[in-house]
Amino acid sequence: MSFPDLTPTTEAPSFINEDGEMNLEVLLRFFVADVLPYAVVLGSVLLKVPQILKILQHRSADGISLASVYFEMTAYVITTSWGIAQALNFKDYGENMLIMGEVAFLLLLVGYLQRSMSCALLVFVFEAVALVVMSSGFLPRMFHEWLLGLQIFLGMSSRVPQIIMNYRNQSTGQVSFLTYYLAMVGGIARLLTTFHNVSVEKGKYVMLVQFGVAVGLNATILLQILAYRELTRKKLGQQRSEKTLDKDKKRE
Repeated sequence: MSFPDLTPTTEAPSFINEDGEMNLEVLLRFFVADVLPYAVVLGSVLLKVPQILKILQHRSADGISLASVYFEMTAYVITTSWGIAQALNFKDYGENMLIMGEVAFLLLLVGYLQRSMSCALLVFVFEAVALVVMSSGFLPRMFHEWLLGLQIFLGMSSRVPQIIMNYRNQSTGQVSFLTYYLAMVGGIARLLTTFHNVSVEKGKYVMLVQFGVAVGLNATILLQILAYRELTRKKLGQQRSEKTLDKDKKRE
């Protein structure tokens, strides 16, 4: 297992041409190749924070699909292990590693609040073992690449249950708008950086499809949050009122 490569992939370019004018083409390439990838990695630190804070604030994981969290965790384990095993530059996959840690915490938090902690712990241990095995290069490259392709399906599986739950409930519960907005914007940025930085041999086209599907699904959930916002507000208000009444009855 190799450590993440943090070294720049390109030498510092000259943004001024021979005529003393700004070379916009070189500047744009540098932005996409080196600045944007690290911006995505840094931004990923906050991706799941709004969702986690919202759950902690209300002490409720209502409307959160635990199955979606399971699939999402698996997807990030696969992409993180691929980046480590293939010795990709950290800027080209680093956000997967950081988000994976956030999803792991979210997995345990939602499992606890939905009284499915034993199942959540089992998934957590399995994912941890899988990460170590796949990152070590123990798996044949062809099989690992197949898993990367499977990640497209997992990405859909991590969003589709949430989309279906939102549709059936006509409400998005505690689902965070900011989390999915950041995920969509980050996915769009990753489409640009993957196209520019990742070679075909390193899984370029598979990763492009993966990010493209993710952008579409995240956009769908964002539209649901906007479409159901009034019903969601009413349902959450009703749930809070019912909890308050239950507490008052217990005190009596």
